[in-house]
Amino acid sequence: MLGLFKKTSAGKGRIGLAFGANQIAVAVLRRDGTTPVLERCEILPVDSAAGADAAAIAVRAAGLPRMPVSTVLAPDEYQLALVEAPEVPPAELRAAMRWRLRDTIDFRVEEAVIDVFDVPEQNRGGHGRMMYAVAARRNAVGRHAGALAGMPNFDVIDVPELCLRNLAALLPAAAAGVALLHLGDARASIVLVRGRTFYLARQMDLAIGKTNGTARAAPAGAGGSHAEGERIDVGAVVLELQRSLDYYERHFDQPPITRIALSPAGTRTADLAQELQRDTGFEVMTLDLNTLLSCSAPIEPESQTACLLAVGAALREEHRSL
Repeated sequence: MLGLFKKTSAGKGRIGLAFGANQIAVAVLRRDGTTPVLERCEILPVDSAAGADAAAIAVRAAGLPRMPVSTVLAPDEYQLALVEAPEVPPAELRAAMRWRLRDTIDFRVEEAVIDVFDVPEQNRGGHGRMMYAVAARRNAVGRHAGALAGMPNFDVIDVPELCLRNLAALLPAAAAGVALLHLGDARASIVLVRGRTFYLARQMDLAIGKTNGTARAAPAGAGGSHAEGERIDVGAVVLELQRSLDYYERHFDQPPITRIALSPAGTRTADLAQELQRDTGFEVMTLDLNTLLSCSAPIEPESQTACLLAVGAALREEHRSL
């Protein structure tokens, strides 16, 4: 059975894939110079009539280059938990973590593939070190492995939070610390990064409030499908951001983060950026793949929404098991 994080090499490039219900997002990235080059960023249609092999058929037909391949789990395929690390030898850590997660995840731990990754040491007054545990549904891991069984360079199944870390780390603001807020249809992810170091991740529901009728609905494929006259509850977003930043300041010996980046690019994100700038006083920017990477062709907002996590998966640089 394929583990979540295997020994891997970034080399001179990587392919990132993100599987959807009826499509596959593809990113092909090369590292021949100092700035990563995004050679392909596209959506592969999946013919559901092909049955269980539909994804594998679509990938084989794409004519992808011979490069290492990462896929990224969908939100309903895994759970992420910040837990105290068991005091066991490294070889026994994953097995011990399985017991630690028994009452934390909402599916049977026997049906999970477990892996872990570290966060920097926290100021916890003598408590043990903390780490993130990933519990992926075993059948989901099997689907990813099955879809790419014909690709010998497939070596990693990643999680969205680490893909977002890879993207945030390219922002100039990352050197001093940045909070990346990634908008989905109904949920958002908050990832705190300094340099390439991952500190914290949180999930939040995007509470929707009624406007006076002047707000526009997000365009199709731009990260939201809410009806016209509805908008994100900015106050709820500010509150969750502040909680995350407060936790970061209290538990890590680092300067405060005062920069926020939003993704994916699009009308909804741009509108929220303006409101967050007004309500927080922080520097707020929008993550745009066209400025973050060297792109072979301009990437439209709809494509950025669909392919963002695939690009993050292709940016993976770890050379060892997490």
